[in-house]
Amino acid sequence: MQAEYDSISKEKSKTATELAYAEVISYNRKNLERELQNESRQHNRQQGKTKRREEEI
Repeated sequence: MQAEYDSISKEKSKTATELAYAEVISYNRKNLERELQNESRQHNRQQGKTKRREEEI
C-alpha cells in the first residue's frame, strides 16, 4: 500500500510541475504578444510623427 501511495505521490508531483511549466509558458506567450503589440503601436506613432514633420517642412 505504501509503495502505491509513493508512486501516486510522485506522479502527482510530476503532474503539478508540468502544469506549472504550462502556466508559465502560457503567461510568457501572452506577455510577448502584448509587448509586440506595444512595440508595433510605438513604431506606428513614431512614423506618424515623422510623416507630420515632413509635411510641415
